[in-house]
Amino acid sequence: MKIVLATVNARYSHTSFGLRYLKANLKEFETACEIMEFTQDLPPQEIAEKIIEQRPDIVGFGCYIWNIETILKTAEIVRAILPQAVVVFGGPEVSYENETFLPHCDYLIEGEGELALYHLVQKLAGGSRPAEKILKEPVCDLNRLKMPYYLYSDEDIAHRLIYVEASRGCPFGCEFCLSSLSRGVREFDLDGFLAEMDVLIGRGVRQFKFVDRTFNLKIDRIKKILGFFKARWHDGMVLHFEIFPDKLNAEMLEEIKNFPAGGLHLEAGVQSFYEPALKAISRKQDEEKTLENLRIIREQSGAEIHADLVAGIPEASLQTFEDDFNKLIAVRPQELQIGILKRLRGAPIDRHSSGYAMVYSKYPPYEIMQNKDMSYADLQLVKRVARYFDLYYNSGNFKNSCDLLLTAKKSAFLCWADFASHIWNTYHQTHKISINRQTQILFDYLCGFCNIKEVAAALLADYQAQNRSDNINYIKEVLK
Repeated sequence: MKIVLATVNARYSHTSFGLRYLKANLKEFETACEIMEFTQDLPPQEIAEKIIEQRPDIVGFGCYIWNIETILKTAEIVRAILPQAVVVFGGPEVSYENETFLPHCDYLIEGEGELALYHLVQKLAGGSRPAEKILKEPVCDLNRLKMPYYLYSDEDIAHRLIYVEASRGCPFGCEFCLSSLSRGVREFDLDGFLAEMDVLIGRGVRQFKFVDRTFNLKIDRIKKILGFFKARWHDGMVLHFEIFPDKLNAEMLEEIKNFPAGGLHLEAGVQSFYEPALKAISRKQDEEKTLENLRIIREQSGAEIHADLVAGIPEASLQTFEDDFNKLIAVRPQELQIGILKRLRGAPIDRHSSGYAMVYSKYPPYEIMQNKDMSYADLQLVKRVARYFDLYYNSGNFKNSCDLLLTAKKSAFLCWADFASHIWNTYHQTHKISINRQTQILFDYLCGFCNIKEVAAALLADYQAQNRSDNINYIKEVLK
């Protein structure tokens, strides 16, 4: 029996953690299984061709919001050419509201798939085919699962993100998130997990991206994990964790402060500070504590903060989003990711669709287009701010110049909104803008309200900090 587990990653640097878990837990069928990972730049015809060349008996597809359209087209080709092959769908995108996917596959696995896939393969290998197309098994004790870290190849370790997890689940119930559907947190045995991390470090892994929904639940686990990595520290090592900043206590903050500079990347999902919006999505958050803890991390530690805000939440308007942005940017996180609310399949946020006149795109990633509190134009503006903010602020390429940008208006958000509108109205472009052109655009814009020499000095400092070699003679001429 030949099994292919395939998916389409958003980019080459990503690895499919889920497929590695599935393969590792196929037991006697593991050696018959091959993982095939592709990227979005390949057309479905080429992906299907590579799968078909393997002549598999079973093809399992990992389905996510970013790849579902490509997967559906690929599966159609595979089924046409290999009608005898059993096609199985699994993953977050097909775990809820999945009737539309059933015609495209033979079986569909809802939720965690390690045990469900193994049991399906067992039956197929024994010559029987389950009558039920939708398969689901209760969540299992995580310590029954075989950890998949040995399946990261040397090439993965050298060139790609290495995902790890010490726990699954989330204790919170935010309605826009699928984690709200399965309350509770399950933990892997920490000694066994850290033993696997020790092997990865020995193999040369230096960047670990934890996929746990929140890292800062228990101080004893925080101390043990951070202490383990500190004892094995190498230059260039980075740990990425997702945190709830208002749940950080003094002891947790001390652990963060004492960690090597640059070694922690902390993703803080703030989403909103506006209380009616938080209430609408069943999210509790202490604004004062969140901002205080983020400020402590920013000013008293070497950790880097990646903060998230979401536009389009019920009750929230463009004005409340502006207020949220201004509060968060005042902390000066290294990155501030602006997202647009999505209606993920099965997420409880759908209960507001009628009452708040929520209009979502019917195509992935199912973003909100307007609601009763934010117009289509409002959300389009936020999207453009998000894109240009990524280019100029989150990239880290214009740290000095971005400070000048904030002198344009009293509100930080209005500064960025005005800049975004200027770029859009002048160039009608959000992508494929080279860094050299980005520099020219920012220079021209800042010279409209700042001293030209001050602008040139800031942009030259940014240029030199990035060791760039493109031509900015027009800036150097100003400073002669």
